[in-house]
Amino acid sequence: MDKNSFAGTDIYLPNKYKEYFHQYCLTRVEGSKNDPEESPFPRMVDMWFLALCLAVKENMKPTFKLDKNKYKAIEGVVFGSDTWRSDALKLIALSYTNDTAIISNPNEMMKIANGYAISGLPRLISLLEERGADVALDYLSEELEEIIKV
Repeated sequence: MDKNSFAGTDIYLPNKYKEYFHQYCLTRVEGSKNDPEESPFPRMVDMWFLALCLAVKENMKPTFKLDKNKYKAIEGVVFGSDTWRSDALKLIALSYTNDTAIISNPNEMMKIANGYAISGLPRLISLLEERGADVALDYLSEELEEIIKV
């Protein structure tokens, strides 16, 4: 496999999540920056990946049906700089399908990963929204620490 098998595989998400990515990601699409304490994710791929991890950790079923109201949230080229993340996507796809042939199909692997991420986004967003007056970064860190303990 080449260095970034996901380079040509972009991530599409339902439009209803767009505002949350703008709110909770540090770097915004238009180039401005949010406050790091209230926007705990450096990039959109980081928020997406945490949603995926939450879904896997909590045994959620992937959501494969994507609305017509979707947008291209993340370009696949981003996975070239995070080889560990690409490896994790491959392992998740292997675990889901129990078929080593999936490794030769980046589109299917991304479909599985995105399905998990879409399933995990409501959980992640509710964690961020229920924090009250707490700083988003601190609250999320504490909540995730508890989630991983279980």
